[in-house]
Amino acid sequence: MSRRNPLIEITEKNEDKFFALFGESDGRLSYEIKESQKGEFLEVKVLNEEAKLAGIVWFFGPQRAYIEDIRDMIKRIESQKVPMVLLAYEGTTSQGKKELKSHKIEIVKDFESIEIVEKKKTKKKVVEKTKDEVTIDDDISMAKLPDNPLMRIVKRLLSRREPEIVNMKQVDETDHQTFEVRAYSSNKKLLAVYRTVDKDSIGVAIIRKFIDTIAEEKLEGIPVALIGKVKFTPTSKKEAAEKGINLISLEDEKEAKGDEEQQRLNERLREGAIEIIKQRGFKIVKKTNAKFSKLVAGSESLGTYLVAENEQDSTKLLLVLLPSEEVVRVATVREFKDQIEALGVQEGMLIALKRFTYTAEREAKEYGIAALRKNHPVFNIFSHYLVPEHEVMSKTEVDTMLAKYNATLLQLPRIYEDDPGVVAVNGKVGDVVRIIRTNGENFRLVVPRPEGGRTENTALVNMTSRRRARLAEYDDEDDLDEDED
Repeated sequence: MSRRNPLIEITEKNEDKFFALFGESDGRLSYEIKESQKGEFLEVKVLNEEAKLAGIVWFFGPQRAYIEDIRDMIKRIESQKVPMVLLAYEGTTSQGKKELKSHKIEIVKDFESIEIVEKKKTKKKVVEKTKDEVTIDDDISMAKLPDNPLMRIVKRLLSRREPEIVNMKQVDETDHQTFEVRAYSSNKKLLAVYRTVDKDSIGVAIIRKFIDTIAEEKLEGIPVALIGKVKFTPTSKKEAAEKGINLISLEDEKEAKGDEEQQRLNERLREGAIEIIKQRGFKIVKKTNAKFSKLVAGSESLGTYLVAENEQDSTKLLLVLLPSEEVVRVATVREFKDQIEALGVQEGMLIALKRFTYTAEREAKEYGIAALRKNHPVFNIFSHYLVPEHEVMSKTEVDTMLAKYNATLLQLPRIYEDDPGVVAVNGKVGDVVRIIRTNGENFRLVVPRPEGGRTENTALVNMTSRRRARLAEYDDEDDLDEDED
């Protein structure tokens, strides 16, 4: 697991200071680690008591914010029209200060300079709302659903379920239109629930209200999604994910669709994923299979999923995700990791449309998720006459081979973990791969590709330590098996 970012701990200790920056006294904070020109910084979103976005703080901690970071901040303000504050102990460059001043952006160097002003709480007027829902049509066909962008997404999702009965009703709201569509089979079995919210800004309150509605009905195993115009915040996604509700935005759909060239790239990546799945000894589970529906039904918000089961052991599953976002960020990796753990899947694989951010790729490795870039071979590399067969050796085979040649693990020739041959056979750092050629066998130790600031020798030492710990676990399991015998 990744270590907890120290900037988050500092933020939690100074929550009231962050609220004070935007004239608030209470509310909630959400965090997202982002990449700067010289490392990482923490983006802190400040939500007020009504769960509305009060402002955003870019918290650089002990490091300096450079002019490129300032320009990124200015672009963010211009595109989203959101108030922002720069918090950096070392401040910024002289050029950066000029940019901040010209755009009237506040810069803070320490928490001591932030004054906390007690905000008088006004008594809210309680407005009673009726709980009754206005029924438009109890039984309609998909063709009769309204023709608008949000309903088009609903129609696409409904087409996958092939419902016999579609029920649509309007939820009574004061400031926006909300429709709920439910799909049923011919025997009145509920297949899916989708709710559309026609509002430019969707706060956490709307999502929580939907969560409460679904929780009362206990719709376990039923695909449920809330569909809106704009992107949802990480906090909203997290709360919805905990209750099994998917959040789908019109903005995400438009970005995911892309042009024809992007569509072809998506198909190419899907074909490549299928080839890699086959190389690893898995077979694709069809979408009509109950196992597929149980695992990924209603999970359309992240992208396209593929489910595969091991040909030798059908209980071993591989979940593959082709994310809809072009650049895969750490939030997607973490959400995918949570899905894998919740579903009890043994292996996970992510294939990016363009690339991964540094943090996303690093965390994927730490979670044991294969992160493949778009340039990974989309064909069976072992079918080419110049590529010899690769296979991962077992613990016993490695020990026998090392004893035969009187060698140690680190004396073996090395091969990087992202080599297409290693990826094809699911080799991990610390494994030994046997390469079978016509004139004999060769052995390669799988090592991590060196990263900036870390030498290969350091990486190897860390890798061998982890491998010894892993092999020790295997030895313990063998001892347990012998005791049972």
